[in-house]
Amino acid sequence: MLGALLYLRLTSLKNLLLSRLRRLKQPKYLLGAIVGAAYFYFVFFRRFGAATPRPPRRMPLPPGLTTAALPAFDPLPLLATGGAFLLLVIVVFTWALPTAKPGLAFTEAEVAFLFPAPISRRHLIHFKLLGSQLRIFVSAIFFTLVSSGWRFLGGGALIHTLGWWIILTTVNLHMTGATLSVTRLIDGGVSTARRRAAVLGIVGLAVAFTVFSSWHNTPLSVPGEPEGAYTTFFNYFARLLDAGAFHWLLLPGKWVIAPFLAPNGTVFLHALWPAALIILAHYFWVSRLEVSFEEASVASAEKRAALVAKVRSGQSPLIPLKSKARREPFPLRSTGRPELAFLWKNLLSTLPYFTARVWIGCAVVLAVGIPWAARSDGTKGFSVFVAGASAMFAAYTLLFGPQLARQDLRSDLQNSDILKTYPLAGWQIVLGQLLTPTAILTGLLWLALIAAFFALPARAFQLVWFTPALRIACAISLAAIIPLLCALQLLIPNAAALLFPAWFQATRQRGGGIDVMGQRLIFVAGQMLVIVLALLPAVLGCALIIFATQWLIGLAAAVVFSALLAIAVLAAEIWCGLWWLGDRFEKLDLATELRP
Repeated sequence: MLGALLYLRLTSLKNLLLSRLRRLKQPKYLLGAIVGAAYFYFVFFRRFGAATPRPPRRMPLPPGLTTAALPAFDPLPLLATGGAFLLLVIVVFTWALPTAKPGLAFTEAEVAFLFPAPISRRHLIHFKLLGSQLRIFVSAIFFTLVSSGWRFLGGGALIHTLGWWIILTTVNLHMTGATLSVTRLIDGGVSTARRRAAVLGIVGLAVAFTVFSSWHNTPLSVPGEPEGAYTTFFNYFARLLDAGAFHWLLLPGKWVIAPFLAPNGTVFLHALWPAALIILAHYFWVSRLEVSFEEASVASAEKRAALVAKVRSGQSPLIPLKSKARREPFPLRSTGRPELAFLWKNLLSTLPYFTARVWIGCAVVLAVGIPWAARSDGTKGFSVFVAGASAMFAAYTLLFGPQLARQDLRSDLQNSDILKTYPLAGWQIVLGQLLTPTAILTGLLWLALIAAFFALPARAFQLVWFTPALRIACAISLAAIIPLLCALQLLIPNAAALLFPAWFQATRQRGGGIDVMGQRLIFVAGQMLVIVLALLPAVLGCALIIFATQWLIGLAAAVVFSALLAIAVLAAEIWCGLWWLGDRFEKLDLATELRP
């Protein structure tokens, strides 16, 4: 029976590879595969061809401290302890989170083909474990490529690949065993509250025992370690986690991670046998579990299929499949601008947190809480952290937000024939579809702006030219430009969906391989290039106005006038884009565009 299941897996893999190769005959997939392969080469594989690695950067030393006085900081023990702690967190969540029978993850086709067949549950479990090995092996190779730039690691690519395989296999076996065990506990009448109380109680007792026993016994620094050096905190953190009851809780995780951290083959072989014993113990545990998981697996397969269909339709996977009735985002009048009806409709398809009340509450909390926390922080590190985190969040929102906020024309592209029957111009439909993601991204960026404004470090207030009037002018100008900037960013992926609907439909598929990943890279690179070209006139105009007028009217007023020019330029570009995309939408024939 196991031979037949192995044949089924190998045949499915062969057919998958052949189907991927056959679709490379189409130029859209061939170009995507070339771009994806080039990305992997230049980002990952080229590192292996480097002759000698560059020496790592060293932190500047405090005055009076020489290199000989610094202890050698070895990150491997900290990495082992931190990795074991992360594995422990995964184990706790695996046992504590399920509220119902989790069931093993089978596809609908596997459920329909295997469950009625004369196959025992043990063979189904082996089939599941066997199918996961391909995914684990590919993930191990990918993580090896990612970790190839970690210069503090020893060993070669083979050791890292096998180490990642051991870690991922152990996690997969434990999650499978925990799934079956939780199902058995539920069948035995153990409630979710009792199970969570037991799991969290054990972890809580271990944490309390470790803290009370190690708080005074674990010094912040040890003899020979310079007080205040950057290694002090990390060494203290590693010693604190490796004390008391936590030492025994983290010990199995350290055994699992040890082969990955082996500097050479000899150390790898010595570290392999404890990890192999853990894998064998998990395997015998999982293979001996006889639990009725079929019903839960069928329900899980149905939910997964519905989620995949939802993602392919352009909807957010974060929204529950069975949405509960909730209040409308705002009262929709029978008369008024028709574009607001699209905003009303698309807001209902988003998370229920995107409401004006939630936005205002978050803004008030940030405006009140950040200054209070900054005044309470004697080191002033909180302000620097919040300001930096807000700037980073805003940058990521601008770059990747338009790809994630898809409550626009990309979600309704399949319904374009229905939309064209509305008594509306094409530009009105495109504008209405853009309102919802524009509002969401604008709200997120406004919150980041509020957080950064109230968390300005004390150093910024010491600058003579950075007056309060200039700070307020910059904040108001940015707040006024943000909605137009978000709308301009969203025009580009919607234009790609209208101009290249066949490519866009391909990139919406979940997974897809290296060719689809290459297509996504092409879209992202194209969007960045277009947005840079679109922002260039506004940026040059603003710089010219500030340079020419700051001597006459002051820097704050010059910033305001430059913001007005930027708003005018961006509004003109958005209007031209809406008019052009509206005309393209009116001429779109989706059946012709998607014809193979």
